[in-house]
Amino acid sequence: MEAGSRAAGKVEETTPLARPGVRRWYWCLFGVSALGTLDIGQFLATNQSMFRVAPGRAAGSVLGLVLWLALAGLSGSTVSGHGTSQLSRTILPVSGLLAVGSLGLVAVHAAARVGGLRPALGGVLGLTALGIAWLASRD
Repeated sequence: MEAGSRAAGKVEETTPLARPGVRRWYWCLFGVSALGTLDIGQFLATNQSMFRVAPGRAAGSVLGLVLWLALAGLSGSTVSGHGTSQLSRTILPVSGLLAVGSLGLVAVHAAARVGGLRPALGGVLGLTALGIAWLASRD
């Protein structure tokens, strides 16, 4: 009986999410991705004319929204234990795409001298998501 409980304990120890540090990183990543989703969602909701006036810009914003939602779903399913290892491995590339896209958006807005703090916030969120995803993959 005691050997069986030790074996069960050993399985728990080898599961990456059994360590509290890893779970913490995925919860943080979920929070950052929720903020990114809210930021772009609010932007799209308040600028609906953009779909008629600048459809390319609207498409880019919708793609950003989809990526933030995907990251929220991936990190949420990973921390809840419902995600597979394949899904967990896609978190870092999705975070990388968001970071590159967000920094590109910051550069475009800075060059045009428009946008204010919103693009900068997106850049910070993108880099934060990438950093957290990297830490979670290393922990």
